[in-house]
Amino acid sequence: MKKGFFLLLMISLVLLCGCWDKVEVDQSIFVSSIGVDLYRNSEMNRYIVTYEYPNINSIGKNATEDQKTFIRSTPASSIFQASSNLSTQTPFPFYFKHLKVLVLGEDLLGEEKLVRQVIDELNRDTKVNRNIQVLAADGKVTDIINANVVQEQTTDGVLYTTVKDNRSSSRYTAKTLTDLITDLDIAGVTIIPRVLVKDGKFLVSGGCVLKNYRHAAWICEKENRAISFLRGNVKTETIDAVYNGNLISYTITEVNTDKKVKLEEKIKAVFSIGMEGYLQGYIIERDKTVYDSRVLEEMEKALEKEVKKEIEDIIRKLQKTYRADVIGVGEYLSKFRPKKWAQVKDDWDNIFPDIDIEVLVNVNIRRIGLTK
Repeated sequence: MKKGFFLLLMISLVLLCGCWDKVEVDQSIFVSSIGVDLYRNSEMNRYIVTYEYPNINSIGKNATEDQKTFIRSTPASSIFQASSNLSTQTPFPFYFKHLKVLVLGEDLLGEEKLVRQVIDELNRDTKVNRNIQVLAADGKVTDIINANVVQEQTTDGVLYTTVKDNRSSSRYTAKTLTDLITDLDIAGVTIIPRVLVKDGKFLVSGGCVLKNYRHAAWICEKENRAISFLRGNVKTETIDAVYNGNLISYTITEVNTDKKVKLEEKIKAVFSIGMEGYLQGYIIERDKTVYDSRVLEEMEKALEKEVKKEIEDIIRKLQKTYRADVIGVGEYLSKFRPKKWAQVKDDWDNIFPDIDIEVLVNVNIRRIGLTK
């Protein structure tokens, strides 16, 4: 009995020994954002890596410091090699478990091999969350990140706070590391948000088309919205159109996109987009009001024409100029027509520009306002 008790006591001592490798929070550097620019002055260190991390001592009611964020940059041969280079400039080690954002510089995005290396390094590292947001800098990353610190700072970082919940607008399309790799594996192309500095402040606007891990084109907010319609990613949005010489404004509350790919003599994709919403603003005339069902139908047709033109314009660019299938036709084939996809995937860059794409738009105005 005594031997059993003694054995149990010894086991308890092992289990209750505490955390031998415990590190205090204020003695750690939790990197929230990483920016990577191209460095042209070295054959070995091809990157300028920038780390952004919060100042723990400035957080909470008993904060002892005012500076909210620290920024450190260094030339390096890889993202994580940069932390070794900076170890002599910081009092504590870097931790990447709380990494939220990766920003790739414009010059770097022109180098396919280097972009692949950055993405592969992050994807292989077990310390990095695969749901980090990936953005493209229209310019240098250092300018973007330095512009952030003049704004109200959070522990997650300003960029992540901006892009993490994009349900209220389709001006850009948030993209995680996992989604980026999946898109590039299937169709060889994807879109990530574009971030730039304007009037001394950062702005997330439009997108960067990446094709085979290399920058192919910048797209504006309107073009990004059109692509979002085709991919069914629009939640709420406001559309303007001209009706009888007057501007009408239509707020979308619901969008449903149905995509079908037909295999006839040639591949044909049909996108059916239905939307519901209400009139946000319009001119009321004595002889024509929205209480007239015919006028309401004409307004719906004007909105349909505007949306369809917007979508067809970007489709033409994607097919003929960029040769980039970011609208998911290849993705559809890989999921629902795998045998056909196996036949065409290796030559998809040459096939996609010539497929037929039909766009059908149906607009319903459900509310017209209270003024009569």
